[in-house]
Amino acid sequence: MLIDQINLNQLRVFESVFRTKSMTHAARELHLTQSGVSQHIKALEDVLELKLFDRVKQKLIPTQTAKDLYKHTSKSFEEIETILNKLKNTDKELTGTVSIGVPIEFGNNLVLPLLAEFQKKHPKVRFKIRQGFPFEMNRLLLTGEVDFAFVDSFAMDKGIKTESVYNEVLELCVSKKLGLPQKPQTDFAFYEKLTYVDYQEDQSVLSLWMKHHLQVKSAELDVRVFIMDAQAVSKLVLQQMGAGVLPGHLAQKLIEQGEELQILKGSGKSLVNVISMAQLEDKTLSNSAKETLAFLRTHLKR
Repeated sequence: MLIDQINLNQLRVFESVFRTKSMTHAARELHLTQSGVSQHIKALEDVLELKLFDRVKQKLIPTQTAKDLYKHTSKSFEEIETILNKLKNTDKELTGTVSIGVPIEFGNNLVLPLLAEFQKKHPKVRFKIRQGFPFEMNRLLLTGEVDFAFVDSFAMDKGIKTESVYNEVLELCVSKKLGLPQKPQTDFAFYEKLTYVDYQEDQSVLSLWMKHHLQVKSAELDVRVFIMDAQAVSKLVLQQMGAGVLPGHLAQKLIEQGEELQILKGSGKSLVNVISMAQLEDKTLSNSAKETLAFLRTHLKR
């Protein structure tokens, strides 16, 4: 059998390399040398006679073979760990408080429902949630006030490691009451005639949408209101104050609730805001924090 030719350590090393996208990080996590990690990956590739990773501009890119293998190995390791703990009678009940930082809308719509699900399985775990922007999460991580946090595009301090866990689509939305065409519009003249609601005075979010969908690098838009809250932006959009960019999960939730919200498709190619999990590299997490983090990572990546 093929499995007889494979060392379990090779699969464990592969799982770590794939998850961290780095042989250096995997070596640190598994307390191995980087050359040892490379040898394990090479040995596994030799047995499979398949390429698992490509190196592109000094980055480690998993092949489709690696993606398929990881899908099954990560789940199998979780199941093996569970049964070993039960057999060893060390599957102790999780307790204590886990502190987590989250962006407001991403937290409300995606993280909090998952935490409620996790808490049903581990009723003695308590959560302390801090909501805010990436620069606030950066400070909270450095001071140890949160165990881990979720952030969007932001340059975190040295010592904070990040791992992308979710692609959040950003949608330009208007009220259906404005009676705008349903078909995709790629002419900037169409958008110049609209009024807008944005988060900051530099119009960074709207500019990002215009550049992505229309290839317009500098747009002078008629922004009527600036407000740093997605829920507030959505309310103003629905009140026909103007068009505004909303996280896709919030827009879909409002539509499902029966709100008269219309998504303007632009080029049709989704604008993605990458959400990453951020953690202070040298911080020791409790078992409850580790289990919570693993649960969230697994379910958000689905």
